[in-house]
Amino acid sequence: MNSTLIILLIYFALMLAIAFYFSRKTSIEDYFINKRKTSLWLMTFSTISTVIGASATISVVSEVYNSGISYGLALILSFTIGIFILGLVSTRMKIVGDKYQAQSIADIFYKRFNRKNKNLVGVLQLFVLIGWIAVNLAGLSAISSIVLDVNYSLAIWISILITILYSTIGGLKVDIITDFIQFWIILIPFVLMTFIGYFEIGNLNNLISKLPEGHLNPLAFGGIAWFLGTIILSGFIYLGTAYHWQRTLSAKSEKIAKKSYFLAIPFLLVIGLMVIFFGLLASVLLKDISQDFAIFNLMSRLLPKSFAGLGFAAILAAIMSSVDSSLVAGSTIIYKTVFKEDSFNGKKKMLFARITTASFGVLAGLLVLAVPSIVSLSLLVSYMALVFVPAIFAVLYSEKTSSNASFYSILIGFISLIILFPILGKNAFIIPVISAILMILFYDKILKLFKK
Repeated sequence: MNSTLIILLIYFALMLAIAFYFSRKTSIEDYFINKRKTSLWLMTFSTISTVIGASATISVVSEVYNSGISYGLALILSFTIGIFILGLVSTRMKIVGDKYQAQSIADIFYKRFNRKNKNLVGVLQLFVLIGWIAVNLAGLSAISSIVLDVNYSLAIWISILITILYSTIGGLKVDIITDFIQFWIILIPFVLMTFIGYFEIGNLNNLISKLPEGHLNPLAFGGIAWFLGTIILSGFIYLGTAYHWQRTLSAKSEKIAKKSYFLAIPFLLVIGLMVIFFGLLASVLLKDISQDFAIFNLMSRLLPKSFAGLGFAAILAAIMSSVDSSLVAGSTIIYKTVFKEDSFNGKKKMLFARITTASFGVLAGLLVLAVPSIVSLSLLVSYMALVFVPAIFAVLYSEKTSSNASFYSILIGFISLIILFPILGKNAFIIPVISAILMILFYDKILKLFKK
């Protein structure tokens, strides 16, 4: 058994032990919303760990290795803007959530509008969450296929079983606690790789001089429309994602929710620059490799064997943080939709909550088998999340918006995205987002004109 595998097994055993310890006497409110008592630094580091998933590590290094800084730069800037927007809006999110005693974004749409909106938001949010889980499980299976030396499909199923076992134990409460630990597991090898990589390449001038032509072009991936659109519009992605709502609703207060997001920004910028640097290093130091495995090959090249396992554990930590959050958010929506509040006693509530989480994980795992590209799927689910944003602003800030305006804004935006994505690809978000905005702004006004 190699040292990398031993470190990964120790890491996983540690996370399981922590999960079992803190899940003792867990209530349904602990499981889904951490009893609305998450503290400042737990919120801060949980947010960072969740954001740094497969999209911010594997896919960025992969595409920077392949085409240059464009994709990575746009994605990192959009992440930062997204957390900034969450910071601005989180106070209102928390106030509205506490007012309705909501445990998920679907609950809020139900209380503000009606059950039709809740069902639509719940179903479509599950698509978004399954997409994010699939992206991250694809990255997790890449680790498994390298470390365990098994074929890709088998690696996916190993990854699914590991993630489901870990995720179903403690819900949001354990997710937030382990995220705090996983942040440091991520940071240490990333810092080590940055210093070793810098000294190996000599200096930044050496790195720049050896890069393939066009690798420093910020518009190379999708052109200026995609680059600016991704930075500006994709900054709103997190507002349309269920697990950020759940974490915000779990905060002790509006002040803690807001401050935690602003504190996360400098950490995300630094780690984001590290990840882009890794992609550039890989494009110079590594040749003729699979682009999806670029970060793993770079770790093997830069880190001593005794530390390589820690590097793989860092990616595992990043991925598991994102998967945990998505699984719990999805299972909350499903559980609250399928089961009534008084359906079971305390123990049975926890049993069915865990069964729901496990079932949701298996469903997401099945999708991974059909994923042709981590980058393509990451783009699609990001655009799906954007479709919810106009209706979310209506929920938070408008008392006049009707339930039908909200419903058709989300539905038409989602349908148009599914139709246009195979045709327009990277630029497919423009028409769906505009149509969703127009429905919120003008549906009720047009309806009044027809009634007259």
